[in-house]
Amino acid sequence: MIVPMKRLSLMALQSDEEKLLEALQRIGSVEILNISETDLVSDKLDAAQDRIQRLNDSIEAVKPYAEKKSFLSPQKREASLGGIREDSVKAESVAEQIETLLRKKSSLNSEREKLISQIEDLRPWEELHAPMSSVHNTKRVTYIIGFCAQKDQPALESQDYLETQFLSTGTEIPTIVACKNEDAKVTQNFLKGIEWTDYMFPKSDDTPSQAIRKMENRIAEIEKEQAEIESDITKFSSELDLLENAADAAVIERDLYSAESGLAKTKTAFVLEGWVREDQVEQTEAAVKSVTEAYSFEIRDPEKDEIPPSVVKNNKIVTPFEEVQTLYSRPDPYGMDGTPYMTPFYILLFGLMLSDTGYGLLLMLGALAYIKIKKPTGMSGGISRVLAWGGLSTMVWGVFVGSFFGISRTPASGAIFDYVSAFFDKLGIFPVWLDPMTDSMEMLALCMGLGVLHLVSGYLINAAECFKKGDWQSAVFDQISWVMILLGLVIGFLPNIASMAGMTVNMPASVTGPAQICALVGAGLILIFKGRNSPKFFGKITGGLGELYNITGVLSDILSYARLFALGIATGVIGQVFNTLCAMLMQGKSLPMQILGGLLSIVLLILLHTFNLAINTLGAFVHCARLQYVEFYGKFYEAGGRAFQPLSYNTKHVQVTKQ
Repeated sequence: MIVPMKRLSLMALQSDEEKLLEALQRIGSVEILNISETDLVSDKLDAAQDRIQRLNDSIEAVKPYAEKKSFLSPQKREASLGGIREDSVKAESVAEQIETLLRKKSSLNSEREKLISQIEDLRPWEELHAPMSSVHNTKRVTYIIGFCAQKDQPALESQDYLETQFLSTGTEIPTIVACKNEDAKVTQNFLKGIEWTDYMFPKSDDTPSQAIRKMENRIAEIEKEQAEIESDITKFSSELDLLENAADAAVIERDLYSAESGLAKTKTAFVLEGWVREDQVEQTEAAVKSVTEAYSFEIRDPEKDEIPPSVVKNNKIVTPFEEVQTLYSRPDPYGMDGTPYMTPFYILLFGLMLSDTGYGLLLMLGALAYIKIKKPTGMSGGISRVLAWGGLSTMVWGVFVGSFFGISRTPASGAIFDYVSAFFDKLGIFPVWLDPMTDSMEMLALCMGLGVLHLVSGYLINAAECFKKGDWQSAVFDQISWVMILLGLVIGFLPNIASMAGMTVNMPASVTGPAQICALVGAGLILIFKGRNSPKFFGKITGGLGELYNITGVLSDILSYARLFALGIATGVIGQVFNTLCAMLMQGKSLPMQILGGLLSIVLLILLHTFNLAINTLGAFVHCARLQYVEFYGKFYEAGGRAFQPLSYNTKHVQVTKQ
């Protein structure tokens, strides 16, 4: 459900400001608004930002050399706020030393890149055996240095008033041109008429090859110095946890100072404006009261022009699915939370899309192990719990309509897999209801039926919300009318639809007749009343006709649920193909080949089924979400809410447990 938000106005003495903000940050219940009359950033906030940047740079520098964390390690280690603040002092000294090394490394790297660039520039001139400083204008001779296009080399050589030296071959030839001073202008004009690029030697008494060797020696020295710096940085790898603790402490301080800069202040007092959840008002005032008795704490409802943040609250089962909803959009703060309605359908449809008991078991156990070991929070924590529920649903659907790692009751793969199939057949499982391979039309009908149920539920949810708001006309004419059409058409024409699909469904006329009448009544309600708010009669009629035309869109929505069938059957078929390929490896002509094929098959089965599980889990997650977002949420959900961002401990490396 959506938690109502209240607008908070808190006034207290400036002497209590820091302690009050710390108390509010500890409970994380208030989103503080910026009502400051100045845009100036405080020195403390600037310093905190700078500290975060320096610590993060140090962390990135030492992380490659630190001991890799075990997969069994939690995402965040637990620590107290006091503990990570104590680490900040020592971490500052460590970060300063690392920063000095990084500056030196950066300076050396810049010098190295510059030398490499200079070497590349001088490479074409290596055949010049004279010092570069010797190529300069004299009292009688002008020297011009540059690159001449190969096609213009003959034209340059044919100028009898010039002396030219070509130092190599290629499309761009390094060239030295000498002429009398009185011919310098004519020479320059000639060079402008050909493809010529001027070049200037660096100031050096060395030949180009000597200069290159010196620069290469310097690059070797630089690389040696850089290696020594890397070695020095490596020595700080044991301080990674210390640096991460300090970085999180700096983030906490930064957020505190940022909130402080948004307060309105006088010489002796301050005013805080913000949003607080209705269910945390008492807790928030208790936190304020624990700091001071001199305060004013006022709560009011949002005004019409105010847009509060959107916050939802659900039970433990539904809460993880909030992350799936957030991937789409947060609900409008004045709308409804779609998560409780979406959750059962998501679990149901996810399992049908994967529909393999073996895969479901692995997915559920893997997700639960990840949750137990890594203790994920935020989106990763929510998605992992969604996958755990999806794994459980997949196991159940696997029994009804699926398989066990691609093995069903019908022998199809060969080798040992056929014995497993026979065992399943003896037990009467996999599947106990429908076999998608042999009962394709029945399976498709099941998927379409679930689609109709899904869409009807969306209309009914919207109708219930309209009744709740006292808008019975919208509930009946805009929502229930569509339910009447959908159910009326499905029930009224079910025998005909089944007949076209090659199935037989017997339904008495006493059922199909009223159902068809129900669909006509629903269509009539839409036709007559959809345009009821239009001021003109023509608008009333066209409004109804336009809405009734949307029946094509509704039918298209129902067809979208065919993806349930496609993905469900794909999982089992791909698994069965993998089993067949491995069965062929097991059936060698000799015992050694059978043993080798069996060992290879074990490895392949693990890799191939892992791939199949991963790719089809991703497909089930994405396509199931799409059915919720487009087909289901499109019937009742109002998006557009913004996230609630309270002042709290937004740490990256540490889970703050206590003070």
